This record gives sequence, structure tokens and C-alpha cells, in this order.
Amino acid sequence: MEDDRNLLDRARAGARELVHVAREGDTDGVFEALRRLTGHQGVVGPDTRLIVGQLVSASAQMMLLRVGSPPPDVTYAVDLRDDDEFAVPIDELEPPLRATVRALLAELNGRPEEADFQLDLALRERTVPTTLDVVVHSLLWTIGLLEWCEAERQPAPEWLSAGWSCN
Repeated sequence: MEDDRNLLDRARAGARELVHVAREGDTDGVFEALRRLTGHQGVVGPDTRLIVGQLVSASAQMMLLRVGSPPPDVTYAVDLRDDDEFAVPIDELEPPLRATVRALLAELNGRPEEADFQLDLALRERTVPTTLDVVVHSLLWTIGLLEWCEAERQPAPEWLSAGWSCN
């Protein structure tokens, strides 16, 4: 049980650091921070999977906060858009990104086991470019929602902003 708590704390600290570095605008620093955080296991290792899991979980928490009290038996979905605001079917996304979106949806819909499965699929390829794509998208979602929380004076997950101030 203690080991699980240490893993969670370490994953959250890593996620928090990546959010902080990315919000500072240091795109090169995100990769360097991820390399440092994952140590000898490497960017494509299990530490990255834990960090991405915390980013996805935090995004889901903030999205649920933004939605407010849903009616009973609601199922959340996403409306994906490209740069020109055209709808993009989820099945047209690259498999790692598609699995990451599905992990977010599983979290939103209260299915953490499904979220874990989807995150395992998202990071299954174990290449640096694919892993970075998943990390960057997860970071962008988290940062966008964190900025919404700040603008609307809503509480973000406490662990996400603990230890540093963004204002």
C-alpha cells in the first residue's frame, strides 16, 4: 500500500512539473523534464505511463467540474475538431491518440479500469515520438482545463497546483 502511495505521489509530482515547464513556454524543457523524471527506465517506460494517467485523470476531474451536475445516467462523449474546425471522427485519429481520448472518456464516464486499458494501448508502441505525442496532448488538455479553472476561479485538483504558483 505504501509503495502504491509513493508511485502516485511520484507520478503526480512528475505531472505537476511537466505542466509547470510547459506553461512556462519551455517546449524543449518538457522533453528534458520527462527524460529526467523517467530516469533509467526511459521516456517510453512505466513512469511515463503513470504520469500520463495522472494528467488524464486531472483533465477528467476538471472537465466534470466545468460541466457541473449532470443528469442521472449521462454518458460523456467528445466533439473532436481539426485546425479548421471540421469534425474529426475518433476512428480517424492515430491509434495512440485515439486510445488517449478514449482513456479520457473512460475517466469521465467513471470507468477507471477501461481508462487504464486505453492508456496501456496508447503507450504500447514504446517509441519516443509516439510517447511524446501522447504526453503533449495530455499536457495540452490539462493546461487548457487548468487555465479554465483559474479564469473561472474553480478549484483544480489540489495536487496539480501544490508547490508552485502560476499567477
